[in-house]
Amino acid sequence: MNKDNNLLLAALVLAGLNMRPLMTSVSPLLGQLRHSIGLSPLAASLLPALPMMMMGGIALVSAPLMQRFTVRTLLLGGSALLLLALLSRLFLTDGGGLVLSTVPGGAGIGMVQMAMPGLIRQRFAARSAPVTGLWAAALMGGGGIGAAITPWLAAQVGWQGALSGWALPVVLALLLWLFITTPAAAGRDAAELPSLWRKPRAWTLALSFGLVNGGYAICVAWLPDFYHQLGWSAQAGGSLLGVMIGCQVMGALLLPLLARGRDRRPLLLLTLALQFSGMLGFLLAPGLAPWLWAGIAGAGLGGAFPLALVLALDHLAQPQAAARLVAFMQGVGFIIAGCMPFIAGQLHQLTGHFTSVWLLQAAVTLLLVGLNLRFHPRSYPRAFPEENR
Repeated sequence: MNKDNNLLLAALVLAGLNMRPLMTSVSPLLGQLRHSIGLSPLAASLLPALPMMMMGGIALVSAPLMQRFTVRTLLLGGSALLLLALLSRLFLTDGGGLVLSTVPGGAGIGMVQMAMPGLIRQRFAARSAPVTGLWAAALMGGGGIGAAITPWLAAQVGWQGALSGWALPVVLALLLWLFITTPAAAGRDAAELPSLWRKPRAWTLALSFGLVNGGYAICVAWLPDFYHQLGWSAQAGGSLLGVMIGCQVMGALLLPLLARGRDRRPLLLLTLALQFSGMLGFLLAPGLAPWLWAGIAGAGLGGAFPLALVLALDHLAQPQAAARLVAFMQGVGFIIAGCMPFIAGQLHQLTGHFTSVWLLQAAVTLLLVGLNLRFHPRSYPRAFPEENR
């Protein structure tokens, strides 16, 4: 591997680490935020939902953005928006402002996530699966660090300082990307590719991706609060979420390395079995082995994310077309994922307990098994006949 690719990998990892603390740093502090600024149940549900919806919205307009701007410009612009959102949290005094800060932050994350898969496919074509796993692991690892460290930071510098302190690694990422050379803008050829809006397989991939990430969003939003209501401290709840996300990192790194051939279904079904087991643990015996349930669910959620990206990339041979499919999948998928913690929050508000939340996620996981059985490699050319000519 040459020096430029080593620098690119370092920038990729640092960018990934910045993608989730905007969301995961908040959930361990929900109890404190309710007391300090009167955070409402509706606002608490919107905090993870809005940034994911913004990620989805940005991904859906990715084609014109990638035609007009270079990958480097998108990465720098997205990081700058995320930096602005995080810095604004230093001056917040109410829940409405905290919710509003997720809008530019989610848009910035969406821009970075939109540009990265195509860049990986172009610069690491022969090793797209492990490099995608590295990107996903960094993305999830940053979320785990945010969840585990923020309660301690809040005890030292207050919740505003703890939430805004995650701007520092974004500054480091911005500085590093200034030294990275990336491909030029896509130009007109991308506009000539057939639309994905009428492709059933594109929608099926998006639904699967969205529901998997919805499980992640539900855990990020409500797992610490679930155990806080069982008597755990904010630090303990944040640490549990950190362990879950740490196991996500391991799943994202290791499971793609086990991929053999083009059929991703066996590993995807394994990830779903792990998710289902963890959710059943939270549902039936939350106090028996919470660290085990979190680890099992985390490994499954972590492995599913990069495998879903690779699955979409496998459908199309042309990097530019594959990047558009991934962008569409992420666009629709993140909007679906953003709805999931909001629905879960409203279920909890309606029923007064989290049983309905874990039942919902267990049922969704079973639905995902049926969806993923459809993704046989022989179906790829039939799903996109024009693009694979």
